[in-house]
Amino acid sequence: MNKKLCFGLAALLFSTTLTACNEIRNAEPDRVSLRESRPVGNTKELSVDIEYDIGKLEVTKAPASDLFSVEFDYDRERYEPEIDFTEGEKATLRFSIDEKLSGLLNGNRDNDLVVRLNENIPLDLEISTGVADGHLDLTGLEIRNLRLEGGVGRTEVAFDSALAKPVSSITVESGVGELIIRGLGNTRVQRLEVEGGVGRTELDYTGEIGDAQIESTIMVGVGQIRLLLPRNADIEIQGDENFLSNINAPSSFSRQGQTYTHDGPDSVNPKIRIRVESGVGGVMVELI
Repeated sequence: MNKKLCFGLAALLFSTTLTACNEIRNAEPDRVSLRESRPVGNTKELSVDIEYDIGKLEVTKAPASDLFSVEFDYDRERYEPEIDFTEGEKATLRFSIDEKLSGLLNGNRDNDLVVRLNENIPLDLEISTGVADGHLDLTGLEIRNLRLEGGVGRTEVAFDSALAKPVSSITVESGVGELIIRGLGNTRVQRLEVEGGVGRTELDYTGEIGDAQIESTIMVGVGQIRLLLPRNADIEIQGDENFLSNINAPSSFSRQGQTYTHDGPDSVNPKIRIRVESGVGGVMVELI
């Protein structure tokens, strides 16, 4: 077989494969709905692990009788959900989706996931997102530990009122998208660690901090980090010796070396301490 004939057959095969791939990609989705829930039962605490690669994600409060509920609308030709629940006093819930088709065949398909969690059960919550847009309304939930890994999309986390108990830790790894956390003061979090990515990260420390002290470590990536800090708090922002980024703070902050300080108006104020570690992105500080 000569080279021209081989090349022609190869080109025909590639063209046929590409056409088939496009037909699969452009086919109408076969959308179905999954509904799962469990009663509280004898559960005293719940560990939740959500791995969500593509689509829209919402996390919010469940009815008092439910330990959790999951609602997932998806294309069953392309995705397969996996729910693993282990009951007991220390219960665990894991949710993930498997892609039946990958790469060129997969296309851009919208999935919709809503997870509702009981507000009276202590929660350890871990969420990892891919190409997803997330709205996590954690207001009122009894969060003990929160770990969040952002992806390409936009993720917004809200604590819109004071939690009944302080959060032990919040750990965030931002991705290349946009990450916004509102109302950190309402969590009175004991330890906050944020690793910035390529995208934009906004941390809003406002809320009912009371006499708590929030300790934060921010590792700046190549993106921008915006800090919204309460004006009535005693604030210390300290950059490390190798810090390459630019900290842009209001004129009301005093600066000594790599340390920026702001004093609240009263003798007893909420306290926020932030350590900023090496990166090439920028940190914008605003008082509100």
